Amino acid sequence: MEEQKNTLVDVSWKFGVTTSSSESDKVGKTFLQLKLQLNNEGKMKDVFTEMTLTQFYKFIHDLEQAKNNLELLS
Repeated sequence: MEEQKNTLVDVSWKFGVTTSSSESDKVGKTFLQLKLQLNNEGKMKDVFTEMTLTQFYKFIHDLEQAKNNLELLS
């Protein structure tokens, strides 16, 4: 079975704040919506995810750590 390889084409994001909810503990919570646009052998695909700001900061930290590790190897 051949492994599919996706190429990252674009990244976009939106920050938001929950202003209304039936659950009062969610009001005022911040979040980030992330959209990744991938190209798999000419077929474009959008991948969406939503995360808290804490999750986003961890995600950025992990990306920076991966970048630093790749730079050490090159």
